[in-house]
Amino acid sequence: MCGPPPSVAEPQRAVFLLTPDSVPPGEWQRLYYGAEFCPWHFPPLTALRRFLQTARHAGLPATVVTPVVYEPFLPRLREALTALLPELHSGDEILVSDLGALRLVRDMSSSVELVLGRVLSGQKRGPRILDLELNPAEHDYFRQGRWYQQEAVAYLAEHGVRRIELDNLLQGIAPLPSPLTGTLHLPYAMVTSSRNCPFRPPGRTGACPGGCGEPFRLTTPQTRIPLYQAGNTQFIENPQPPDDLTALRIDRVVQHLRLPH
Repeated sequence: MCGPPPSVAEPQRAVFLLTPDSVPPGEWQRLYYGAEFCPWHFPPLTALRRFLQTARHAGLPATVVTPVVYEPFLPRLREALTALLPELHSGDEILVSDLGALRLVRDMSSSVELVLGRVLSGQKRGPRILDLELNPAEHDYFRQGRWYQQEAVAYLAEHGVRRIELDNLLQGIAPLPSPLTGTLHLPYAMVTSSRNCPFRPPGRTGACPGGCGEPFRLTTPQTRIPLYQAGNTQFIENPQPPDDLTALRIDRVVQHLRLPH
């Protein structure tokens, strides 16, 4: 299951697990598991520990994915991190999708490898960007995100963050500034996410009683590219990565086998 080490020209191949106990067929070099967007979809501690056991059995490093944080979710996240941080091995990572979670993890551990999730990338999203008439400077702007300025890079360095998770933008991606490296998520690129989930009962503060419901497809005359809704987040499908990932400072690709949550 574990393929050859990635070279400069060949990015590390990772997969986002659907369940904590099963690794899909493929030559993977890393496993992801958790929730990026919805805190109420975040797995229980028992499932997260089973995920770490699955990674150990496969001989692969693990990335524990944590979601956008709402105030009622903080105690549960703190409890999970308190239990998991001592159990992580060298090469394992915690992915954070919220700057509050970034500070929380760093307060709990100065040494754990932290990854900044794509929710925080600040990329310019959405299919209607393709319809804009842009000059070269504007096109370059729309290919960048939040962490392309040296002040932002310095902020990440203060927190020991070197890896940024990215979406596969339809308009392309600008090369990340040094020393940052990138991870590209395929084939689903986030467009927008909201606290107002269409499946969540109004006013509820705990886990959803009925799950997320079925993902569905959204179409509009304003764009020829459909959107896909899963829980509180919308996506586009863009399976073809850029030609030269090395030039973009991207050295890892994560495959999603279904719409993320």
